[in-house]
Formats: sequence, C-alpha cells, structure tokens
Amino acid sequence: MNISSSYIKKCIYELEELTEKDRPYTRLVFSKEFKEARNWLTNQFKNLDLDIKIDNAGNLIGIYKSFNKSSKKVLIGSHLDTVPFGGRFDGIAGVVSSLAIVKSFREKNIELPFDVELYDYLGEELNDWGMSCIGTRGMAGFLDEEFLNRKDSLGRVLKDEINKIGGKYQSLGKKFDLFEDVIACFELHIEQGIRLQNGKLEIGIVKSMPNISRHKISVFGQASHSGTTLMQDRKDASLPAADLVLFINKLAKEYSKKDNRHFVATVGKLDISPNSATIIPSLAEILIDLRVVNKGSRNDFLKNLKNEVKRLSAFYDQKIIFKDIVFSPYVEMSGYVNELLESSAKKQNFSFMYMDSGAGHDTAHLSKVSPASMIFIPCKDGLSHCPEEYAEIQDIKKGSEVIQQSILLIKSKMK
Repeated sequence: MNISSSYIKKCIYELEELTEKDRPYTRLVFSKEFKEARNWLTNQFKNLDLDIKIDNAGNLIGIYKSFNKSSKKVLIGSHLDTVPFGGRFDGIAGVVSSLAIVKSFREKNIELPFDVELYDYLGEELNDWGMSCIGTRGMAGFLDEEFLNRKDSLGRVLKDEINKIGGKYQSLGKKFDLFEDVIACFELHIEQGIRLQNGKLEIGIVKSMPNISRHKISVFGQASHSGTTLMQDRKDASLPAADLVLFINKLAKEYSKKDNRHFVATVGKLDISPNSATIIPSLAEILIDLRVVNKGSRNDFLKNLKNEVKRLSAFYDQKIIFKDIVFSPYVEMSGYVNELLESSAKKQNFSFMYMDSGAGHDTAHLSKVSPASMIFIPCKDGLSHCPEEYAEIQDIKKGSEVIQQSILLIKSKMK
C-alpha cells in the first residue's frame, strides 16, 4: 500500500516549528510548546476522521474504528515531547508514521476487524520530575503514589499536571483494562546509533531493552567568599563531584570492556550552587544515567561507586549522599510481534537486522503487559538528542510500510 512521503515530510516540518524559539528543538512535556503540538496532532486526528480521547494517564489517542465494532485493538505511535535542545525525529518520526499509516488506510477504504489506536504517549523523555515514560508507566500500572507526588523545580506536582493535560491520576495505579483486548503494540523510532547506517541496512527489529537506572549524588560544602577563603580552609562541593565524574567514567569503561553485553554510564547533569564565580560551591549534584543488560554487572558497579562515595566523603571531610532515583528492568520484546515485523520486512525486500536497544522507550513498559515491539530506522551518523538529529523521509516511509504490512498480516490471520 502507498504511504505518502510528502505527507510525512509536511508533518515533520510543521512540528519542527512548535519549539521554544531560542532553544530549538525543545518541546518539554506540559509546556506551552507541547500543548501546541498536541493541538496540532488533534487536528490531524480530526482530518483523518478518528475518534479522539485522552486516557487517565494523559496519553492523547486517535482511534481508527473497526468495521465490526470489535473490542480488539492494535496500538501504534510514539511521543511528541523532546529533551532540551533535542531533535526533529526522536519520537516525532513514530507519531508521524502512525498518522501516515492510517491516512493510507483511510484513503484506500481499508476495513479492519479491530481498532487501530494512534498514541502520543505522555512524557517519554526524562523530565524535571526525574522520570521518563509517564504515559506508558501509567497504562501499565507503574505510576505509584511516590511518582505521582513528585515535584519539579518549579514546585509543580506531577499528578496535578497529568490532570491538567486531561488525565485522571486518581484512576492510576493498576494496569489498564484495555490490555485484555490488545493484539499487538508497534512503535517506529530512529535508531539513535550507527549500526544500521554502517551496515547499510533499512530496518532494525528490536530484541530487548536494557536495565535503566538513574542515581543522584549530592555533595555538600560550605559557601564562602572565593577571594578571601584560603585554599586549605575550603569545603568546596565541586571537588568531590569532579572526582566522582572521573571515577564513574573510568569504572564504566572497565565494565564495558569485561561485560559482553551493553554497558554505559553517563553523568549528563551536574548542578553547582550557588553557581557564582565569587562564591565557593556549597552544593554539587550529579545525575547518573546507567544502562546495562547484565543486572549483576549493574549491581557490582553501583557497589563500587557507593564505596568510592564513602571514601571521598572521608577524604574531603564533607557530607555526600547517594540516592537511587528510578530503576527500569531489562525487557525482551514479543516474539510474536517480531515475527510479524520480520515477515513484513521480507515481503517488501527490506534489509534488516535484529538488535538490542541501548535506549529506553515507551514500548519497554507496554511489553510488560502486552505483545509489543518496535523497529528502528537509520539516523544520520547516529546523532540524537541534539539539533543535528536527522532521518531520511524515505526511511520513515519504509518503516511505516513494515508496520502497516504487519497490521494487515494480523487482519489476514483473523479471517
């Protein structure tokens, strides 16, 4: 079936305009720009004559109804939110792909014996509440009171923001009933790596996603005048923090070499307070992102890191606190869904490979409660989470055709 490249391109270009003007491409969850993007998507749903709703977790959904009023459904989509200074394709490609698939169905008058539900999953990217995948965590029953009562740096409570966007946090805390009727979940995403590009392959079928955890280390010092406090009299919070950044990098490299599966650690956020050239730092906070397939390696890494925290605290005679923020376990994708994707790729003569994902995605949470998987398409030089992020429109089209064909395969098996 023909999926429109021009429609995909038009959608990508329209969405790229919905960004913070001085920080392209930034569209943070719950922000003005995010709400503008949701209004844009709602209009696309209306143009395709879809039923529209927002579920209790705050996910925006457009529904291509079955011809026979079946309760069965297939879920497709991704996310509209971005990281600060992010790209135009991470998440967006998957949302636009789902629109292009259903637009093709509508134009060809394709009748299906199940609903196809198009999702903008709420808040996939890591946010100021210290978590990611808000919408799919909620769907799967993984948003507990601790998560819902978290406050961001502006004092906003997560549960209140979910309700303001149209959700209903009071109904969260258990798996959504809809999963009793879900046949399969599909998500298209840019690879955010270079394996497909280097291998000159068109499609990546995802096998698994790693253990993902985030940890915060807070180093305490004593603020004082930077010009009058002698070097030997200082309690500078930035010094133990700097040592820890170097230690984490060195230790992660050691584990990456000896572990035969994926192992990466990143200090992606470092905050210094009061953050002034004339004041010795009184607080330094490090946020660590750890992604590991082997749980034993992760636990051993964290044990060594905590020992180093204790050593540095004693050496500098400064208080250092280590806190676990969130853990997301290793998950394998659905064999059933991957068989559909493989059959569809072969039928269209697309080159493909099976691959582990180094990143977390909404599909990780969906896979815990339903048959789910995802495909990757190439992205230029593997760059992502940056303005230079780029994917070819034709690659989005090919990935869309794989998912579309998979949906039609499900239909053929239900006859």
